[in-house]
Amino acid sequence: MKGHEPEFIPCTPKGCLELLKRYEIPLSGKNAVVLGRSNIVGIPMALLLMNENATVTVCHSRTANLPQVVSQADIIVAAIGKAQMVKPEWVKPGAVLIDVGINSVDDSTRKLG
Repeated sequence: MKGHEPEFIPCTPKGCLELLKRYEIPLSGKNAVVLGRSNIVGIPMALLLMNENATVTVCHSRTANLPQVVSQADIIVAAIGKAQMVKPEWVKPGAVLIDVGINSVDDSTRKLG
């Protein structure tokens, strides 16, 4: 409910907000995209960004025109549960990207040494 602070804020979204603030990333009036709609990360992150006066779009793996939506963002928080979901060409120059997903990536093609 507007005007009421939640009793508890999940640690991952709270940490993301703290990271943005410590790096002095302006939030007010910025376009933010949150990739993921979980009750633990995605939705709380969106609410925290809205409380900082960012304009927030919540997306997921089935969002239409996802690359176009992401490319308009000043701030991107990826919590979608799929490794390498956000492609480099989707991110506009100067945008801030935080990836909070925990995924395994096959590195068998990675060269060592």
